[in-house]
Amino acid sequence: MILYVAWLLIFSSVFIAIFYLSIYSNVKGTRQEELLDFENPPKVTVLMPAFNEEKVVEEALESVKTLDYPDYEVIFIDDASTDSTLEKARDNSFEDMTILRHEQNKGKAAALNTGIEESEGEYVVVQDADSKIEANLIYKALSRMERDDSLGAVIASIKPLDTDTFLRKIQAVEYQVMNFYRMLMTEINTLNVTPGAFSIYNASNLREVGGFDEGNITEDLEMAFRLRKNGKMFEMVYFDSSHTEFPATLKQLYNQRVRWARGFIYNGLKYREMFLNPDYGYFGTLQLPMLVLMPALIVTSFVLVITGILQMSYQFALQVSAVGLWMPELSLESIHIAFLGANMKIYIPLLLSLVLIAYIIKTAYSYSGEKPKNIPALMLYFFTYFLLQSGFWVSALLKEIARSEKVWTS
Repeated sequence: MILYVAWLLIFSSVFIAIFYLSIYSNVKGTRQEELLDFENPPKVTVLMPAFNEEKVVEEALESVKTLDYPDYEVIFIDDASTDSTLEKARDNSFEDMTILRHEQNKGKAAALNTGIEESEGEYVVVQDADSKIEANLIYKALSRMERDDSLGAVIASIKPLDTDTFLRKIQAVEYQVMNFYRMLMTEINTLNVTPGAFSIYNASNLREVGGFDEGNITEDLEMAFRLRKNGKMFEMVYFDSSHTEFPATLKQLYNQRVRWARGFIYNGLKYREMFLNPDYGYFGTLQLPMLVLMPALIVTSFVLVITGILQMSYQFALQVSAVGLWMPELSLESIHIAFLGANMKIYIPLLLSLVLIAYIIKTAYSYSGEKPKNIPALMLYFFTYFLLQSGFWVSALLKEIARSEKVWTS
């Protein structure tokens, strides 16, 4: 039984890797991110919701001050912060910036809806208060929106605001790969998320679907699903980015990723009629099933690894109790015997999957024009990060089973 599960895990990862590499082979070098020459540039509203972001809000506001776009306003919504976020926003305000405040904390979705009610722009940009966007990003994203009225949103690649901790360096590798995958999803119209770090929407579309789902712990994912259900598509600007603050500690990362996982479970059930539904194209028949399959494989692999470790520990304890602690003889003969005893039906496919994953990481860096900046972080991501992800998903599932309260944490 374990052998068949291992095969399923390995060959699923091999299939996904080969599938996306085949997409890349058809599109590499063909992406264009040209700017339209707007005669009358449409007005854009930048919505910046904030809650206790005193450490980074000044950088976020400085980034919108220097945007290379002629007609935009900024609406800053303080969601009842208890630190100096509001004061710093007021100190860094400018002519085309409006500051709104909730007297009680209502959540990010409610803050965004408050901003939408006050917005005058034809397009709405969502930018988190812990993010800063590159000066040309709105122009490039809007050029795509103006070319194609079927687009519900355009997103950008996400990069770290800072890599001052080893955990943030690992996440930088993760996002490098994630951005690459999202670019490829754009090519086959399966992009499934509109991140809060940067997404631009048609304001009328947001109003038509009733704004953001207040109380939803992943309001950006829910909006992506809702716009998809209403026939809208998404695209990505790859070579301009939003720089956002990554979790600095394991606790912060755990809270963020468990929230994301629980949000996917909730919204997946909410929009379950889209799964395997050909009316939504590859998004329904390929992307959504894959989004369900991957967590299932991750959790299964986690259980297998933990089970294997426990079995090995148990066998080792039995051996120590019987013959005492001893060191095995290391020789060519012993290595040869161990090699012959290994299950090649598992190890050969596993090696193939690791080679493909390594190639994808290399390709992701190469396509972006960057080079890995921290080899230890890259190696740890490659060999062990999936175990951490597995733990997040297991925790999320347990919380869902226990019906634990859903909270917005970061």
